[in-house]
Amino acid sequence: MTNLPKSTSLMSKVIFRMRVLSLGLTALISFLVGTCIYLVAFLVQRLTGLYPDVFDPATLAFVPAFAVLGAVLFHRRPQRMNAARKIDERSGSKDLFLTVCLLEESAGKFQSIVANNAEKAAEKIDPNSIVRFDRLAPMSMWSVATAAAVVLTVLFFPWQLDPFGKVAVAQEQEAAKKELAETKKATEARQAQLKKKDSEEEEGEVSKDVKKAVDDLKMAFNKAKPKTKRANAESLGKNQKVIGEKWRKLSAEKLKELTAKLPENQNFGASASQEKLEKWSKELMEGSTEALQKEINSIKDDLERLFKEKDPVKKAEMQRQLKKKMKDLEDFATEKANSKQLAAALKRAQKQMQLANKEGMSAEEAKEAMQQSMDLAKMELEEIKQSAQDLKKLEEALQTLQMAKQLNEQEKLDGEQTEGFQTLADYEELYAEIMGEGQGQGDGEGEGDGDGTGAEGIGEGGEVPEDDSVETGFKTELSKSQIVAGKVLLSLTSKGLSDSGDAVKKFQAIKAIKEGVSEAILTEQIPPGYHDGIKGYFDNIDKTLKKGGQPAKAAPAASPKAEPSK
Repeated sequence: MTNLPKSTSLMSKVIFRMRVLSLGLTALISFLVGTCIYLVAFLVQRLTGLYPDVFDPATLAFVPAFAVLGAVLFHRRPQRMNAARKIDERSGSKDLFLTVCLLEESAGKFQSIVANNAEKAAEKIDPNSIVRFDRLAPMSMWSVATAAAVVLTVLFFPWQLDPFGKVAVAQEQEAAKKELAETKKATEARQAQLKKKDSEEEEGEVSKDVKKAVDDLKMAFNKAKPKTKRANAESLGKNQKVIGEKWRKLSAEKLKELTAKLPENQNFGASASQEKLEKWSKELMEGSTEALQKEINSIKDDLERLFKEKDPVKKAEMQRQLKKKMKDLEDFATEKANSKQLAAALKRAQKQMQLANKEGMSAEEAKEAMQQSMDLAKMELEEIKQSAQDLKKLEEALQTLQMAKQLNEQEKLDGEQTEGFQTLADYEELYAEIMGEGQGQGDGEGEGDGDGTGAEGIGEGGEVPEDDSVETGFKTELSKSQIVAGKVLLSLTSKGLSDSGDAVKKFQAIKAIKEGVSEAILTEQIPPGYHDGIKGYFDNIDKTLKKGGQPAKAAPAASPKAEPSK
């Protein structure tokens, strides 16, 4: 048919239009079929709940996708014979074009006549009249109406029946997966925050701001001069204010309960968990978290064994022990370390262990989330360790500063002596040595080499001359005293019998004060080094009164001299 260009062109156009029509009709039919399938599946799920509800608006894309796939796979692909029959049928050419298709397979002298007639007829035939697309219009309308009905049904269908209880189980599983994902997201966010903080913080024993405060204090020590007592006091006072504020803030915000000790009567017979908390607290105050890190590593190892265990009885026992270990760590974080972030990480780990027991939950995902939470707990411990080291360094600075102030009062604070010192321990050692030399001066007790006021035995009487230039071990110390209810500002003593009930009132007053000592220590944020001394003072008074004795009385004041009458 290479010598029949007009007939060939006509049949090619007809074939193309026939194929397009076939694709359109097949797509519309597939669209209707897909819509029905989707609607039936949706209604079955809503009325029975036998399978999960996945019918959100996005799933409506199934219908057009099904239509396209059906059209591509199942539409008819017309050939030249089909196109020739269609042309002969529509144009009334009495199988002229069908005969043209068979010319190559037939022989005879009439081939040229058939070819000429076909070429003449092809000039008059319009391909659009042979294959018309008007059949697609009603099918398209039905498809649009059906699609609209399905969309409205999916969006506004009001009922979700659950006769077999499948929906409740599926909803619980979905909520558990969502909660696990949220806890994992919170853990990752906190880890990123701590990593960023660590990258910005300089490596060292203490944090950047504490190091700066200590360096400023050492600089003040180095600049001190024995003869500039007032300037030294002002410089030391400024540094004491800065360091004291940092100590109070750190103690109140992070480690308020860490230094608190239980009374002896409560420590006796304490539970193993409480003893563990006290051990961790003591270690952390020394700037170490080794035992805590070992506990967390032990929990991580137990988690590995837990998810490998198949025996339900052993698995339940392992979960109970793991829960107890994590609860002890959480109690330490809450009651001792005052770390909300560490407590939150441990709570998330416990919650993730509960979620791992849910039906349909991925054990691998739950284990990964729990391991991640325990890694975060280790990072939080490092933060607490840093705070404890900062607190210890600040206490050391305050103690050294007090020694420097005492030396300054004696005009013995000399910065030239501390040139080249690197640590606070160097300053403290030097100051202690200087203070020891000052306190050791003099002849000691007993007979001396001086003349005295007379010979051995009874003195000659009269007033003893005073010499202010003599060095003694007297220390000038000033401290702020807490004014509380019942504080004695002035007392007078006299000889005679006491009023009835005074001893009972005194005992009750001492008992009331003793009960408030622990609370007052924390409220006033007194450094730990003074705790035992304060408590011991009231314990000694209590023991003395219980034995029937009397607390030591102050020496009676000398009676004032009578002024001579004028």
